[in-house]
Amino acid sequence: MWYLYLDESGDLGFDFKRKTTSKYFTITILCFEGVANNRSFNHAVRKTLARKMNFKKRKF
Repeated sequence: MWYLYLDESGDLGFDFKRKTTSKYFTITILCFEGVANNRSFNHAVRKTLARKMNFKKRKF
């Protein structure tokens, strides 16, 4: 089984006359084959998010 993750970034309005809109629109597709690879990816994402979310709570 294939697992696909799609992410987009940019301005969907495509109004190039205004300076506040982005000139770029990016689409990223990440593909995994197999349940084990998908689980490994999900684990890595959860671990990264947990580290980032708790970063401000740490005392140095």
